[in-house]
This record gives sequence, C-alpha cells and structure tokens, in this order.
Amino acid sequence: MKGFPECVALLGDVVRSRDSDRARVHETLLKAIAACNDAHPPLDPLRVTVGDEIQGVYATLGQAVAAMLLLRDEMLGTAEVRCGLGGGDVQVIDAKRGIQDGPAWWRAREAIERAEALSRQPGNRTSRTALIDARAVANPLTDPVLRMVDATLASLSPGARRSWVHLRAGKDNATAAKLEGVTPSANSQRINDHGLRPLAALVAALVALP
Repeated sequence: MKGFPECVALLGDVVRSRDSDRARVHETLLKAIAACNDAHPPLDPLRVTVGDEIQGVYATLGQAVAAMLLLRDEMLGTAEVRCGLGGGDVQVIDAKRGIQDGPAWWRAREAIERAEALSRQPGNRTSRTALIDARAVANPLTDPVLRMVDATLASLSPGARRSWVHLRAGKDNATAAKLEGVTPSANSQRINDHGLRPLAALVAALVALP
C-alpha cells in the first residue's frame, strides 16, 4: 500500500458555513485552494472533499502551517476557516478516488474537533487551529503557539488584518498603503501598533518547522 510516511495531514472546514452564501464561499474557497497549491506544493493537493471540508498532505509541519495561513488570508472577508493538523503516516487506499487513511488523518480529525470544542469555551473563542503530532520531530510548544497566532489575528481590526495579509505577501509599505487607500505612514502605524513584525517573525519560525 502506497502512502506518505512522517507527513502532516491538513483537514479544514468553513466556520458557520450553513449561515453563509454557500455559492460565494465555495467559489472563493476554490480560488484560495488553487493559490495555496501554487505557493506551497503539497505531497497530495489541497482540495474540497465533502461539502465545505478540505484536505491536503504536506511533507513538513511548516509547509502545512504556511498553506493554512495563506488559505485563511485568501478567505478573508468571505469566511473563516478552521483547521486540524495531524502528524504521522498517511496510507493511500484508493489513489483514483482519493481515499486515504492512517494516523495522520486520525490525528487531523481529532485536532479539528479539538479546535471546534475550544472555540466554544470562554477564553478560547478565537481558536481556529489545533495540532496533534506524534512524529519524532514534534515539538509540544507548537500547538499552543498556533493558538496564540489565532488569538492575535482575531484581535486585529479589519484594516490591521488586511495590512497583515499584505505584509505576509511580501508587499512593501508603499504598495500595501496604496492597496488599502491609506498613506504609507498610516499603514506603518497599523503594523507597528499591532506588533505585526514580531508576529511575522514568529510565523516565519513556524513555517520553517520540519
């Protein structure tokens, strides 16, 4: 049986999808997935499976985190995405039909359920990501750090959140300000007031994880 050893499975779903414009959300989701697959090539492409659920397989945790964050950035203004990440092995049961199984998927499922359960608890309502990783290279700090990234992103104003997207995309200050319709000084203030550069450094460390 073919598969992917020591990989990271990403399982995602759209938050409160039943209350949304499903056609609009689905169209945006497909575009976001295409952008993720181009920017962060997976072992098995990120794709929609059933309803609003998506899945993909990555060689490293860092690649999975990078894809997850880009997916959320691409969906900004349309819908929120919840993700579960599972580290371990993936077995390909039926390559033609895209049917897979294995510990990485079991953990990804458990992780997304954990993220959803946490989001219903006081003090954890910003939870959108969870990680369960049993690989030899797993770091126990990663899951709580991802939760802090969730909390920080949730605390941003809409304008600061968009400035974050431009910063993560590598746009210079002048370009980002023009896209936002603000002065370069105003965009710099968003970045400085909300600590977006330290956040970007933290995310850079996350996406470098094995």
